[in-house]
Amino acid sequence: MSSSAAPQHVTESSADRRKARELQAARASGSAAPAIDIKSGQMINPHNPEFITKKPWYLGGDSTGPTLDHQAQGEVSEVLTLSKADALAKSHRSSLKSKISSINKTGKGFEVGMWVEALKRNKRPYLMAQVLKVSKRGEIDLKYEDGTLEKQIRPTNSRIKATKVNATVETSTGAHGKLDYASKRDKYHGYDNEDYKGTVRRYEEREDLRRKIREEEKLKEKEEGKGEGEGEGKGEESKKKETTEFSDSDDSDQEEMIDKEGELFTTRLARQGGVGGSQMKVTARNLRIREDTAKYLRNLDPNSAYYDPKSRSMRDNPNPEVNPEDLQFAGDNFVRYTGEAAELATTQLFAWDAQEKGSNVHAQANPSEAEFEKKKMVKEKESKKGNKKAKVLDKYGGSEFLEREDEDRKLRFGASSENKIFSRDGRVIKGGETNKTIAKTKYAEDVHPNGHRCIWGSYFHKGAFRWGYADDHSLLKSSYCTGANGRIANDEANALKSDVYGGAKEGAEYDSEKLKEALKKEEEFQRQQKGGEKRKYNAVGGDDKVTPEMMEAYRIKKGREGDVMDRLKGTEEVLEYK
Repeated sequence: MSSSAAPQHVTESSADRRKARELQAARASGSAAPAIDIKSGQMINPHNPEFITKKPWYLGGDSTGPTLDHQAQGEVSEVLTLSKADALAKSHRSSLKSKISSINKTGKGFEVGMWVEALKRNKRPYLMAQVLKVSKRGEIDLKYEDGTLEKQIRPTNSRIKATKVNATVETSTGAHGKLDYASKRDKYHGYDNEDYKGTVRRYEEREDLRRKIREEEKLKEKEEGKGEGEGEGKGEESKKKETTEFSDSDDSDQEEMIDKEGELFTTRLARQGGVGGSQMKVTARNLRIREDTAKYLRNLDPNSAYYDPKSRSMRDNPNPEVNPEDLQFAGDNFVRYTGEAAELATTQLFAWDAQEKGSNVHAQANPSEAEFEKKKMVKEKESKKGNKKAKVLDKYGGSEFLEREDEDRKLRFGASSENKIFSRDGRVIKGGETNKTIAKTKYAEDVHPNGHRCIWGSYFHKGAFRWGYADDHSLLKSSYCTGANGRIANDEANALKSDVYGGAKEGAEYDSEKLKEALKKEEEFQRQQKGGEKRKYNAVGGDDKVTPEMMEAYRIKKGREGDVMDRLKGTEEVLEYK
């Protein structure tokens, strides 16, 4: 067995360190012979610094002598894949088994530090012991787990047996190579499936023992029933029970055993800070009722509500698209908003708001104070709201309407709890004929002035952007109805006005001569206005018809009061840059 030197630490005195420095200075100057490597036999350069020549303490230090072996480049080890590591583990396991079998057969081959099973003072049972010493004649010294020693024991097959304790499968040493990523993280690396056969065998023996005990209990119950002298009817029932019991298969026996061992699945849970009792006995398997649908089967969509299998909880609603009244399960969070949970949440919010305002209120440290302060705040808020309402009623009145009964208010505002069916025009078809209350408007309805057959506002002209009557398309509210002929005349007049007045149209064509003349007239008119002169009554002439050219000239010469640059047009004023 190869073992590396254990790290050792030696405390040096100041005189030793001074001698070492003097020796190093002498070697560097040539007055003393240089150090020799104990492994390679070559001279060590005295001019090398100490951090190169001195061996680190975790590698054993310089206890063996000066050497540069720790500076040598290590050999590149082979990378062991998963298959290679398994093959090495199997070979190591087979060699270990052959070694143990040879030790048990011959009684030779024990090593110091090996764990064995031995009979203490040659008496059962077997106990674990460690080999402390192996003599040349084959006698060994053992140290048991309780600390007792036995010396000069001659190993025999019946007294000492070698085991696989501490016999680990190691494949990551330098002799074999280095494990790669997969083999290093292999959970079953070095696992021997034959070792599990012992576990299976142990459980099978326990199962057989339980079955035997159960059969003995059945026979005992049957004998006790016969000894008590039961009636014939009971005897027949017991016979039927016996036949059914003995005709059961191994599966039924296993089921009976599981039912008998149901106590193993229960435990006693103590209250927090108290002592548990029979009233605290609960089942550890907190399963659902088998008739209920499992939560995770409510919606099989993987993107639906998350189901936590450890706590068996589904907090969100698995079917949010279903009507809440038709839901059979709305999620575990639904219970969190029932009872006094909402009131507790409002108390917590009040405590946080109070802490932000400087008040020392804590819902968990002092819940009674938090609840008292919250009730006090709510009471003050309601009192302020009532005082404000009373002031408004005292100033503007109307308290007599608030004191009336609810039914009177519903009738006054045209609302009732009766089931009514209305037509498209608002008439009641079914229900509420006798107690009909309709809210009236303050405006006159169905009024046709000046012979019109339609109300004012039944027609709208987009060009003039005005309301009118739908029967003759008149845009004057006080006009008389002119019938179909008036509609034609009003349409022509409205179309002409919409063409002349308003904004300029894109692509409109004007007479150039008429436009020049209109521009001159517009300039003359603006010049007269600037000079303070007023246009005379007959200055334009008898023709007061506005043409499209005149409107275009007006738009061209129209002044823009808000435009600063237009105000400076025609002057030599220059704006200052700021």
